[in-house]
Amino acid sequence: MEKHNDLSSISKDMKELAPSFDCIVQPYREQLWHYCRKLTGSPWDAEDLLQDTLLKAFSSLSRIGQTMNAKSYLFRIATNIWIDHCRKKSPQLLDMESEKIPDGDLVPYSEVLESVEILIHQLPAKQAAAILLAEVYRFTIRETAEMIGSTEGGVQSLLSRARANLKKQKAVENLPFQEAVLADEKKQVIQQYMDYFVKGDFKSIGELLGKYATNEVVGQGMDIGKTQIRKNSMGDWGSSTAGLSAELAFLWGRYAVIYTRDAGCGPVLWDIATAEIEDGKLIRHKSYYFCREFLEAAAAELSIKLDTEKDLFGQEWQGI
Repeated sequence: MEKHNDLSSISKDMKELAPSFDCIVQPYREQLWHYCRKLTGSPWDAEDLLQDTLLKAFSSLSRIGQTMNAKSYLFRIATNIWIDHCRKKSPQLLDMESEKIPDGDLVPYSEVLESVEILIHQLPAKQAAAILLAEVYRFTIRETAEMIGSTEGGVQSLLSRARANLKKQKAVENLPFQEAVLADEKKQVIQQYMDYFVKGDFKSIGELLGKYATNEVVGQGMDIGKTQIRKNSMGDWGSSTAGLSAELAFLWGRYAVIYTRDAGCGPVLWDIATAEIEDGKLIRHKSYYFCREFLEAAAAELSIKLDTEKDLFGQEWQGI
């Protein structure tokens, strides 16, 4: 019997189910993104963690045969992905010291809220997750224990140690990002790409693509290979880019293409994209066009407004 290895039929079934999933998780998306940002400390990494969480949450549903609270389910997956990342990166971040912390060493809840943004990354991973879930997002001790795979007593212990550690550590401002070096020849290719894009010259963009390039529209889909990209998401199609401007900028420690549109009262943020160049070709492109929480944070960082009137191709803004 001939074996089939084409997954397109399954992909089609999942696409049909995705809107129902999106509808259920939507009320928690904005809060989940901010939780991811607190865990990772970076909007770039927050968006990656959010997308990984949504992907895993969706793909895992077929393996779960019980009633689930959507919010707890999402926060639990995000927490576990992050803790697993910390475990691989630096095992000592999961330090589970067991000494009892005297009550006098605890800090009030109000002080936790004031310092947690700055100090959270100085805590072991499970302490950080516990204090965010219980003290900031106000999950119950039982819910927090379930999310981080602990016991209620274990969570109480984690919270005690986290509060004590927050009190001992001094609040210091985050060090500024060190600007990465981007070779001039790569900047020139990105500049070509930006010029072509704002002119709507997608044929020339297609010629810049590497044979095995990828183009991802975060949260929506990915095209793999130059032929597929030119056919679908970033090739010889007629989407209007009139009125757009593009600038290569350093944002949160990474170079990114900042697209703005003249809204009559000044520029508004239309999209943000990242581009990787190898051997004079665009080999990886990533657009954050539909990522409202990420774009809101970027607009604030860039001191401009977000373009809320742009064409969302039949969709509605998600989140905020």
